[in-house]
Amino acid sequence: MSGSDPSEAVLELGVIRAGDDGRVGPKMARLGQLAAAGWRVPDGYAVTAGALEGWLPASAQAELHRLFSTPPSGGHQHLAALSEQARQIIEGQPLPPRLADAVAAAQARLEQRTGRGAGLRVAVRSSAVGEDGHAASFAGQYETYLGVSGLDAVLRHIAKCWASGYSAHALEYRRRFGGASPLRANNLAVGVLELVDARSAGVAFTLDPVTGDRDRLVVEANWGLGESVVSGQVTPDYWTVDRDSGRILERRVGAKLVWSVLADAASAGAGADGAADGAAGEGRSGTVLAPLPAELAQAPCLSDDEVRYICRQAAAIEAAEGTPQDVEWAIARDLEVPDGVFFLQHRPETTWGATPPADAPPAPARSFDPVQYALRNVFKVPGA
Repeated sequence: MSGSDPSEAVLELGVIRAGDDGRVGPKMARLGQLAAAGWRVPDGYAVTAGALEGWLPASAQAELHRLFSTPPSGGHQHLAALSEQARQIIEGQPLPPRLADAVAAAQARLEQRTGRGAGLRVAVRSSAVGEDGHAASFAGQYETYLGVSGLDAVLRHIAKCWASGYSAHALEYRRRFGGASPLRANNLAVGVLELVDARSAGVAFTLDPVTGDRDRLVVEANWGLGESVVSGQVTPDYWTVDRDSGRILERRVGAKLVWSVLADAASAGAGADGAADGAAGEGRSGTVLAPLPAELAQAPCLSDDEVRYICRQAAAIEAAEGTPQDVEWAIARDLEVPDGVFFLQHRPETTWGATPPADAPPAPARSFDPVQYALRNVFKVPGA
């Protein structure tokens, strides 16, 4: 961070706009724009890509140069071994003092604004410059850590997000698409956002992701945090909604056997015995995938009115963006709807979004491959 302006190292979400995507990545830029336009989003701040550029000390950079002195050429196991070594090198380094001080000041302000003090839980999220594009991008390949608590853990997880540029998936992506060298693995910012203690969460599509029908909106959701939905760990509850009338056309209660919850909530009685996710092992920090209580597994996690409200808001985001969107959201456990509905991120829907709507001039028919859609949009498999 030598020579950089500490005031530019961290940007509060309240000053971030869409045009800041080159500094904070599109994920955080869109969230800042949503907040400015009046949507309810989690409070937070972003560590800029410029502040994280070149933050590693010379000794760590030399180790990475040695590790990647020749381009990765082996199979997945070889890439995984290189990835593990690179990430250990990176995660073993503290952030430079001026950057750490800037994060500490921003974290203290966030704790004060939220009123949660040292008990604040945050999501530490990568926001890669160039992510979520219509062409090949790194969307879904960098990592997010949920339920992080305390300044020391926040600092560690910022470094872990940056190190995820050396994941085996990211290395494979660069090898397949002839992009940047492994030593230019990162051009990303990191967002630190208040974690919504979600009663229910999921995703809304402003078109039918299976058929491309723009007259229908689709909502998929589960109890708890949204990771069980976006990671494909459950068959979520499902609704389709008519865009014009708001009439619910179809509803299905999914096979919701697990949910994603805060680690201490699970240990206090949710019966958690699943694998830890994100920041697990940090004391109170982290989330777990836990068995869902039977009475919740059989019940829809949203009311019809909640589904319609989420769809109206998602459609308004689409109108502001000018293209179909998929929108991640969560309903806070301790707030009533609509005040409790938070919008966590949104991105252009890429499978059908580039095609014209039904009333546009005819275009050549295209086939839909549900396997490719799942690989690209749910599981984020590079190159799918």
